[in-house]
Amino acid sequence: MTTLIIFFILLFFFTFIIFRNAYIMWKVNKDFTLPISTLIIFYFTLAGAFIFPLDSFLGFKGTAIGLHYLAIFDRLFPVAFDNDYIISCAYYVLFILVFQYTYILFVKRYMRVNKINIQTEKVPYEVIINPYIVSLISFICIFISAFILRHEIYFAIGHEKSIYVITRANKNIYYTIHQLANEFAVLIPFIAYTFTVVKSNKFNIRVEDKKATFYILLFTCIISSLYISCLGNRREILSGLVFCTLISLNHFKDISYKRYGYIFMIVLTFFLANNYFRLPVISRQLNAVLHLERTGNLNEAERDAKIDVKGTIASVVFSNELFYAHFSMYGVIHKNVPLTYGSSFISLATSIIPRAIYPNRPKDIYQYYVDSVNPAPGQIYTIHHVAAYYLNFGVIGVVLAGFVLGGFFIFAFFIDFYSFKRNGTFLILLKCLIPFLICGQLVTFITAGPEAYKALILEGVLIPVLLLWLCSKKISIVQ
Repeated sequence: MTTLIIFFILLFFFTFIIFRNAYIMWKVNKDFTLPISTLIIFYFTLAGAFIFPLDSFLGFKGTAIGLHYLAIFDRLFPVAFDNDYIISCAYYVLFILVFQYTYILFVKRYMRVNKINIQTEKVPYEVIINPYIVSLISFICIFISAFILRHEIYFAIGHEKSIYVITRANKNIYYTIHQLANEFAVLIPFIAYTFTVVKSNKFNIRVEDKKATFYILLFTCIISSLYISCLGNRREILSGLVFCTLISLNHFKDISYKRYGYIFMIVLTFFLANNYFRLPVISRQLNAVLHLERTGNLNEAERDAKIDVKGTIASVVFSNELFYAHFSMYGVIHKNVPLTYGSSFISLATSIIPRAIYPNRPKDIYQYYVDSVNPAPGQIYTIHHVAAYYLNFGVIGVVLAGFVLGGFFIFAFFIDFYSFKRNGTFLILLKCLIPFLICGQLVTFITAGPEAYKALILEGVLIPVLLLWLCSKKISIVQ
């Protein structure tokens, strides 16, 4: 009991420090990206520590209110509130504090030494996004994704199986391309839609002022979100909403709340219906129309179609995402998993080669983690970014993880006010969007190892900006 009380006193103390630092980070340039990023990191890193120790002390009575992480113990490894758990939380606190102080100390010192005025003037150019090209790119990405997994989708519908289970449990050599197409199918129209929500002219970006612009982009967001939901996914939709929310927060006094409400309700509806979309009933309903191959019976379909409202709400409030990554550091420490001394960076260096060309690429740290903790076969797990770094370099890796993540946000801050000699369309888009794109990728980034740097830089920032560049043109602003 004494250990539990001391643990919570320290947890609340460091939580206060973390959120105080988040406020300090926000004061630097009044950008909500930084506190929202801290919230995302905190959720996947320490939020579970407010629940698990107390639930463990009470004998895991939390199932009555919707906690459903006990199944993790059977599929992965048992977790206990012991010294290894306390050490794991200490490492997570260290990571967050290093990330925050890296940003705070560098930016404040740089601003003081160079006397930087972060309220920079707009460049004399404006980027205009064409909504028709945005929709075209989104639909092309949907086609690419569906074409790559056409056999898996056909099989799932024909045999009336869960599309989510069938498409996730496959070894298609083009699966990575399918994932990228999914992400861009949603993210690009969501970004364009955001600039129909924001009325402020602070950004050098706006959507072409056509009569049907708003409806075209809203329709594209709905169709792409529906496709992603039918695959049983939701992360891509949430990333799009995070982007839209961040920009709207930074201009909350000058946005169309009605238009933001539309996109929020769409995402919320698909998010809450995610469990339903993962059921075989979707395949049965599609098969009833397509008549590919009839299996099962009506009673099974009716049974699967029932939505457990309480369970759905509980899965949102007490999502296992609070615990999957949170527990991973415990597994590494408790099982004394040997360090790999930089294997993630070898995997990162070879990750630029597609598996279709190099099928036997070195395994990443996630696969090493799964093999080392001996989980039940056939399960999908999550490793925290800090646990992955710890597997590479031990405690030094925990510090390094926070330092590097802070460096990404420092770069986003730096490029935002840096005056380039020539501001091309690509560069204007990059300067305006990079902090929001980084934040939108954090949900994926924080649940992966250092190998995620490629996804963060290339797939999270550069390719979306490139696709938007294809949809845009630059014009001079009349002074």
